Amino acid sequence: MSNRDFEFIISLWISFAVERNVEDVVFLCSFDDEELYYKWPLLSMCTCSSLITLDWSCCTFDKESIIEWKSLKSLKLQYILFDDDDIVNLLSCCPALETMELSLFEGFRRVEITSSNLKRLTLASHKWPCSGNEDSLEIFAPHLQHLDISGALGHIKCRLVNVSSLVTASLTFDICCTADDSVEDDIEEESCRDYHQVFRNLVRDYLRKLSYAIELTIGSWLAEVVFMLQLEGLALPQLRCKCLTLKLQVSKHTLYGITSLLDASPLLETLNIHIEYEFGYEHCQLELSYLAEGDDTNLLCWIPNIVFSSLKNIKIVDCIQRCEWATCSKGWSEGDFDKLIELSKFLLKNAVVLEKFVIVAKRRKCRKCSESCASQFLTRLAKTLLDSPRSSKNFVITYQESALDD
Repeated sequence: MSNRDFEFIISLWISFAVERNVEDVVFLCSFDDEELYYKWPLLSMCTCSSLITLDWSCCTFDKESIIEWKSLKSLKLQYILFDDDDIVNLLSCCPALETMELSLFEGFRRVEITSSNLKRLTLASHKWPCSGNEDSLEIFAPHLQHLDISGALGHIKCRLVNVSSLVTASLTFDICCTADDSVEDDIEEESCRDYHQVFRNLVRDYLRKLSYAIELTIGSWLAEVVFMLQLEGLALPQLRCKCLTLKLQVSKHTLYGITSLLDASPLLETLNIHIEYEFGYEHCQLELSYLAEGDDTNLLCWIPNIVFSSLKNIKIVDCIQRCEWATCSKGWSEGDFDKLIELSKFLLKNAVVLEKFVIVAKRRKCRKCSESCASQFLTRLAKTLLDSPRSSKNFVITYQESALDD
């Protein structure tokens, strides 16, 4: 079937749906031809006033297209090429929009949301994260309540210009150093330090902007940057979050970042640690030199002996990774896992109103070693905590081991 024939058939399908006042549409496709891929039109769907939810891939809007989605509430777009004007026009034509998700995006450098109806924004991975074509992305959304930024952003400096109404925020993205793309050592020496300083300043700004959010989710990269900030002696802003979720790989550096965030969260009631195994981003030499400073640091000396007066629930979860590249948990060094035990014992000792400490192993057999490697570590953690000192007298420790599909 030729591309022209395929486009004609899709046009007929869409026209048929629009004529019958379709409300929910999912259209996912991909093309080998890059030019066709980005020129794919939305056809008559652009004027479908009955549309409520739309999930669409491989698209860019024709500048001359008239979009009238007055009833649209949920919009998901994947593999998209938009510029700033496209974003403005799209949002202005969707006055009822409540949720927007953009995945594998490129082209635009600013998302400005002025509508009080749009409460949830998700940005998941730049399509060409290390291309260097775009180096910044600004988010201006004073009415936004839920923000989720994940995946690979490469060199993009994401700036939260105005997110003053956020209730929940999830920042699990990672960036890569410009030195990773360079074969010249002198370029690394000249630019690497300034490059990372910009991102450390951004992370401090994130924490200030998110200090009023009730729920926070943090990833490995941001936890490590928090650790580096603390090495420089920089204080973190006090956070008002009541639920903190950490999605990260177990390492002494991410755990040091966790302890610093805990110290800055006096109102915390729920702590979730989701252990992940996928390969992390590569560290440049400057990052490695920072992280090496934590090799001989004692975790209990890293934070003051604070009392968690509100912490009631702690959950450590071994998250399933179906990717064939997932790292075997045998790759954890004993030192890294000992730090996790140390942190858990510290929490148990200092959480005076703790009610539940739940440990969940979600993976029976590892795809790499064909053993229950994660369960072995977490079983050891549970047994250690049973005999550890605790402040709360009315709490339970629960260990759960579930099959892959649970």
